[in-house]
Amino acid sequence: MKQQVVERARGVVEAILSKPCEGASLDVMSVYPEVDGHGDEFLWIYLKYDDGDPDGLPDPSARLDLIDRMRTELLGADVEAFPVVSFIAESEAELDVR
Repeated sequence: MKQQVVERARGVVEAILSKPCEGASLDVMSVYPEVDGHGDEFLWIYLKYDDGDPDGLPDPSARLDLIDRMRTELLGADVEAFPVVSFIAESEAELDVR
């Protein structure tokens, strides 16, 4: 995947997160492409949430809606790679995710 496509994907994700998700505040830690064992591209998307806030992580339904919205908007931006999203607690954010 070309770097400009990865940057476009990150921009899409950041634009989505600029609007609150169920009151939670999420930040992009990283977005990077991978290829699975079948040769299909996907995007690892790591999002950081405040684990000190009781509303820091959206509920499971809101997380699914968020991923669905990401998929739709990524396709609209000509990014065909499927988003695989991981939510990382702020207290663990120093871990190297990529």
